[in-house]
Formats: sequence, C-alpha cells, structure tokens
Amino acid sequence: MSLHDAIELFKSEIPSFVSTDIVSIASGMSIGGGSIDPKFDATVASASYAEVIKSNARALKLLGMDPDATEDILITHGNAFILLRLLGRDYYHNLAIGKEGNLGLARVIMKKYESVFLDGIKALSQYK
Repeated sequence: MSLHDAIELFKSEIPSFVSTDIVSIASGMSIGGGSIDPKFDATVASASYAEVIKSNARALKLLGMDPDATEDILITHGNAFILLRLLGRDYYHNLAIGKEGNLGLARVIMKKYESVFLDGIKALSQYK
C-alpha cells in the first residue's frame, strides 16, 4: 500500500479528524498528509512540531532518559487534541482531532498504522 493510500485509509478511521501528516524530523517537511480545516496550516504545524520533537529529545537526554523511548507527545488545546507519535528516529506522525474525539481510540489507531507508514516511507525513499 502506498503512503498516500495508507494516510487516506487512516484518516477515514479517525473520529473527529482535523489533520494528519508524516514529517521528517530533521527538515520539518511533510511527506504526506493533509487537513480538512482550511484554517489549519499543516505546513506550519509540521515544521513547528518537528522542533517540539527535537526539544523533547534534548530534554530527555539532559534528564538521563532515553529519548528513543518516547512513544507520543500530547498537546491539548481549547478545541483540539494534537498527538505527535515517533516513527523511528527520522520521522514523526502528527494528528489533530477535535475535542469531542476519542483520544484513546486515536492513539490505538495511530499505533496500528505505524508499521504501514514506516513501510510507505521506505518505499518513497527507494524512489529518490
């Protein structure tokens, strides 16, 4: 399954879906995703949240903790939950859902798609 097809299937399974992206941590560039909310700039979100991922890793190292053991980072906002889930060392997956969404279910679905997204990333890198 292509990364694009996997993302579309993922989006269809998420109640209260707002936005999702698969992002390079180093560059902050999205390699796939999108938003249903025209006010939610996924490009800005991808780059900004890459910095959150990097800051989290630096903080954990300073605390003597393994940054690679991070599963996800939750950001709560007045109208949304934003989940950042690591995909190996080089990529992360972000998901924004409305506050009426089911955060636990969103986490389970993100984990379910983790290997599918990693396979899609590998397939994309073979074409470069």
